[in-house]
Amino acid sequence: MDDSGSDEPTREVAAGGDPGASPGGPPPERDEAFRRKRQEWRRTEKARRYAARKSVRFPIFTRSVLLWCLIFALIGVAFGASGAFWWANFNTEVSELRDKVDSFENLSQDAVSSIEEEKASALADLNNTIAPLRGLLSEVQVIQLAPDYAPYVYTVETLDEEGHASPGTAFVVVSEDGQSFLLTSFDVVKAASVQPGPAIDLVKGTERIPAQLWDWDAPTDLALLRIDRGGLETLEWADEAVMEKALGSRVFPVGGLGGVGASLTSGVINDQNASGIQHTAEVGYAWRGAPIVNIDRKVIAVASLAYEPLGFPPGEVHSAPPIGVACTTVIACGGGIRQAEQEERQAAAEGTPVETPGVAPD
Repeated sequence: MDDSGSDEPTREVAAGGDPGASPGGPPPERDEAFRRKRQEWRRTEKARRYAARKSVRFPIFTRSVLLWCLIFALIGVAFGASGAFWWANFNTEVSELRDKVDSFENLSQDAVSSIEEEKASALADLNNTIAPLRGLLSEVQVIQLAPDYAPYVYTVETLDEEGHASPGTAFVVVSEDGQSFLLTSFDVVKAASVQPGPAIDLVKGTERIPAQLWDWDAPTDLALLRIDRGGLETLEWADEAVMEKALGSRVFPVGGLGGVGASLTSGVINDQNASGIQHTAEVGYAWRGAPIVNIDRKVIAVASLAYEPLGFPPGEVHSAPPIGVACTTVIACGGGIRQAEQEERQAAAEGTPVETPGVAPD
């Protein structure tokens, strides 16, 4: 019997003898049949084993494929979970970075605003500090701007009570269609306040414009002239805030005489009160009634040689009525021009002396 456990027939072989010739053994035909049977059995067994081995290969291969698929699936799940984790972590970091960027932008804007505020405050402090020096530093430049003031000022030519020339300056304060009104010093045109009075002309270069004395106020040395011409340029007046800080600032009386149509002198406001200002700027006869402007080209007062708010001549340090006084004396600043009373104009037309406050009739 072989190792497979089958019932393969065996026969005994005598020691040293012929297997086919052992006494008592099977005949040769039987031995040949046995060999054929044995060979047949071997072929059958071989085929069976081959079939068995072949039948086992496919399940092993199938199980291997499934195992690899499982391995790949596990690897894919691992990679997917890892990718999801890192993607979530990436989004979290991006969100944090975006929040930081937004916060940085807000901080930057706050910082810029703070810097701008500090810059504005520093510039304001600097301007306040150098304000007394601005006029001095720019004095030459302002005087050189005389041609720019030429359209606003005119030379006044008339006569005084004794028939002598009485020069002065007038500047436009109101200009309407067909007529304009100019402010000047009453001391210049005082003789024209009594009829018959001398003629008043406004001169600009070779042009001569007849003017009419429209209204006046002797105590403040202000007079208003009217001409039959409209569309003239006017200077801007300083407001109350500027007037309150005028002390110590540079000022420039603008006269109507000059090769370029105007000329300026300069000085400093050394005193200021409710009645007006005191300044060190030189004022000649031709500058009487001139606008006194500051470094910003705004009218602060009206130049005068006869204004005496303290009751005595001021001497070399001149006094000047503030520009706002004109609104309470000769101009209706709320609208239109304040006209003199009808009786005064009628009396003037008839040649009757007209009494004015502070001026004794001839």
